[in-house]
Amino acid sequence: MPNLLITTSRKTSNRVRSFSRDLWAVLPGTERFNRGGMGLTELAARVAQSGAKAALVISMWKGNPSILSFKSSKGEELVTIKIESAKLRREVNANKKTRLVGTAGVFIKSGSHIKTRELGLILSSFLGIAMVEIAHPKDALIEENLSLIWLEDQPSGKILWTHYHSTERIEIGPRIKVTSIRSNV
Repeated sequence: MPNLLITTSRKTSNRVRSFSRDLWAVLPGTERFNRGGMGLTELAARVAQSGAKAALVISMWKGNPSILSFKSSKGEELVTIKIESAKLRREVNANKKTRLVGTAGVFIKSGSHIKTRELGLILSSFLGIAMVEIAHPKDALIEENLSLIWLEDQPSGKILWTHYHSTERIEIGPRIKVTSIRSNV
């Protein structure tokens, strides 16, 4: 049973489809599917049938990922995350293509802003993993083929959300710049 379903909005682009595959690859315990013409009622039914906590719907603006919406099994919008930009895995690190076996946790840079902590709590609750505060991703001592979700404040006031490989301690992407978070939970 997946923790989270990953899909796109009805009208999408190749880049958004690639981004959804990238998130699926670094977030084990998720299930990705093509939405096609599925409406919100059908999407909510699919979430309920799968037993997932929510569906992550990726919307686009000018062909790029722009909004990540977490939808409940009742069709309610639980969380909306607006993003400024998203680099695909192949743009961050073209050499690391493997599907990881799990997610070690959500790791937040020590002393992060409250918005960064809020995003960490949202991700950890939907994915059913722990949130940990450390100074750098290289400080996580994990020796398995896992992904590390890394959140860090940016000088511009935005949040950097990226993924690292747990054993090699290298960024594998995708790299996302978050501009705002709205939670209805």
